[in-house]
Amino acid sequence: MKLKVFTLPILLAVVCLSGCGDSEKFPLASARGVVLCESQPVPFVQVYFHPVQEGTSAIVGKPGIGITDENGVFNISTYSPGDGAVIGKHEIRIGVSVGTSPDCPADLSNGNALEVVEVVKKGNNEFTFTLPKRDPRRKLVLEDD
Repeated sequence: MKLKVFTLPILLAVVCLSGCGDSEKFPLASARGVVLCESQPVPFVQVYFHPVQEGTSAIVGKPGIGITDENGVFNISTYSPGDGAVIGKHEIRIGVSVGTSPDCPADLSNGNALEVVEVVKKGNNEFTFTLPKRDPRRKLVLEDD
């Protein structure tokens, strides 16, 4: 009798968790590029690819993120390092990493979408993002996450 009591919860847990595997991942495509400020590469900033809702489904997929290297180049990762971004349209946001401060007069407000791009299954998914100039009257505030 004790065996049945413990077997049922374990069996239910296995059945429930079996639906949480790789089969629910959204399809990806490689996405990379460069971030510029006044035609110069911007090192060590975070590049966020936030999927945009299309059609009637509210399910859009997992956001991707990349961090620029010393040459301003990034590769987007969604489920594992360098695997790409969800196929579809994305709002792009660029933010400052804690402890870094790019040497450029750009507006790096984490909440502002820079532009909307589309990641395609087959084709060119290389992007160049040019940071907008910051209003000199506005202070740059870095928020801790």
